[in-house]
This record gives sequence, C-alpha cells and structure tokens, in this order.
Amino acid sequence: ALAHPVTEFLSRPGKRFRARLVELAWRASGRDDNPPAVLPLFVELLHAGSLIVDDIEDDSLQRRGQASLHRQIGLPLALNAGNWLYFWALSLLREAGLSPRAELELHHRTVDAVRRCHEGQALDLAARVGDLHSAEIPGLAHRISQWKTGSLMSLAASAGAIAAGAPQQQIAALAIFGERLGVGLQMQNDLSELTGAAGPLKHPEDLIHGRVTWPWAWAAQRLSASRFDALQVRGARLTSGSGDAASVANGLRDALGDDPGAAVRAWLR
Repeated sequence: ALAHPVTEFLSRPGKRFRARLVELAWRASGRDDNPPAVLPLFVELLHAGSLIVDDIEDDSLQRRGQASLHRQIGLPLALNAGNWLYFWALSLLREAGLSPRAELELHHRTVDAVRRCHEGQALDLAARVGDLHSAEIPGLAHRISQWKTGSLMSLAASAGAIAAGAPQQQIAALAIFGERLGVGLQMQNDLSELTGAAGPLKHPEDLIHGRVTWPWAWAAQRLSASRFDALQVRGARLTSGSGDAASVANGLRDALGDDPGAAVRAWLR
C-alpha cells in the first residue's frame, strides 16, 4: 500500500534539478568532495510528494510518461503516499551527519519551504485568469512561482550550503539564486505545457483550469488591452466546459512571437 507505489513512482525518470542544485551549492561553498547522499535524496523526496499531491489537485492524467499515481492506485492511497514522502524526507535529515545546529537550521528551513509551497499552490488553485485585470496577472504569476516552485529550489541550494558549513551570507545568496532559478523553471514548465512539449495529455491542463501561468502574464504585457481582453474571455469559457482550448493556446502562442523561450532566457540572465 505504501512501499510499492512510492518505489514505482520514484523509479520514473526525472531531471533531478533539485538534487543537482544541492550538489552544486555544496561545491560552491568550497567543498571538493560529495555531499552526504541523504541530502540530494531528501529534496527529491519532497519534490516527489508535491508532484503526487499536485496531480491529485489537478486530476492530471500523466506524470513522467506514465499514468498519474492516483489514477493507478486510487486517490486515497496516492494522497497518503504523497503526504508520507514529506515526512520521510524530514526524518532523513537525522541521517545526514550534520551538526545539531546545522540540522536544526535545515529542519526549520524545510518546514518553512514546504509551508510556502502549499501557500503558492493555494494561490494557483484559487486564482482564475478570467477573474483578473491584465495588470494583476504578471505579479500573481511571479508570486505563485516564487512560492510554489522557487521555495523548494531555494531550499535545495540552502541545504547544500548549510551542510558544507558555508557562512550565512553565502547561504542567503545561494537561497536567493535557487528561488530565482525556480521561477525560471516554472516559466519553462508553463511554456512547455502550452506548446505541448510536456506531452499531449499535459498540454491543455492549465488552460482548462484557468491557471495564472507565465504565457498569460507575457500576453498581458505584450498585447493591446482589447486583444488581451478578447483572448481572456475565450480562456474563461474553458473553465465552464465550453470554448476551444486549441484556439486559446494559438492566441497565447501568437502573443509570444517566434521565440517563446526568449522570456525565460532573459529571466535567467
């Protein structure tokens, strides 16, 4: 009921962005060896738990090329497994061999990060792009990304630096870097779902749910008020079960121009 679905989910191929960031922050803090093996695993478990819960909240069809866990084993077991991963990750901190002070700091940062992730997810679930003025959308997309995605990336960078014994000023700088990288990662994720690069089953999710995503934020900044309002009205129809998702997606892609990834690259620079 627990070990089998978690083992299967964790065996799916992922990008390991957060684990790699732990390792890079460790080396950026002056270490030339490897961080404790528990630390990269710790952030990946937190992320895996958030993916399982996120898929339940969005009723997603697939994750990492396979059916979402709640569609494989049912919502109750999947929800239990996703929540359990948060606590398993926290318990693993005891095995990292950190000093009591470093372990306590990382525990506090983890609790704050996971809380903030849930706050970002609450904004993501509650806000509807059709209910907002165009001027509100970019700021809200940024805040959702900061909290929902940036918090865990910031934690990953902090974990590597704290474990390496870096000074507080460097830990703070790496935490800011991780958050900014997380926002860029959310930009890329939103863009890939719009273009279909995330897979055909993920493609219409954000549009149908009326999510405040970065393509909407960029369109709000680039289109005239009348053109954006017309596109926004068409998008709002999708949340009520009508409208044409392909037409709205094409409208957003047109607003992004010939190089939609330029905005992501500009942010990361």
